[in-house]
Amino acid sequence: MSDSGNAQKVTIARVRLRELMALQRLFAQAVRDHFDYFAPAVQQKIIADHSLSRLAKAMVDSRRVILVARTPEKLIGYAVAATSKTGLNQLFWLYVDPDFRGANTGLSLLSRSLKHLRAKGAHEVWIATHDYRKYYERQGFTFIRKDIVHGAEMDILSFNFREQ
Repeated sequence: MSDSGNAQKVTIARVRLRELMALQRLFAQAVRDHFDYFAPAVQQKIIADHSLSRLAKAMVDSRRVILVARTPEKLIGYAVAATSKTGLNQLFWLYVDPDFRGANTGLSLLSRSLKHLRAKGAHEVWIATHDYRKYYERQGFTFIRKDIVHGAEMDILSFNFREQ
C-alpha cells in the first residue's frame, strides 16, 4: 500500500447490485488511466462493452464471476472472470487502484476468482496481460505465447488446477 494513509480494511466479495454504478465508473476510469497500451478508440469500445446494463447481465449470469475489493468508503478494485461451455475459462480483468496496491488486494482478488472458477468446474484458466507476466507466473500461471489482443501485444498465460 502507498504512504497515502489508505491502511483501511479491505473486503473481497461478489459485487452487489447497489455497487454496479461505482464498479462501472471504476472500470471506465481504470481503462482510461491505466490501460494506455490500448488505442483510445479501443478504450472507448472496452468501456462501452462494460456498460451498466452489460455488467448487470454479467452479474446474474451463472458462468460469470465479478468480485470487488472494497473499503468501508469505496470500491478499490475488481476481477471479472468467466467459465464457458467450450472450456475456455478466462480471467478478463483484474485491477486494484494504485493507491491501494502493495497489501495483497490483487492477490486476494485473483485467488478468490480462481476459487470461484474452480467451483464452477474449470480445470484451466487463461489470462492476457500486457504488463504483469512475472506477477502471474509467481502465482502459478504458465506463459503460453505472445498475441495481439485489441491491437496490443499481450502475454497469454494459463493456470492449470491439476498442476497446482
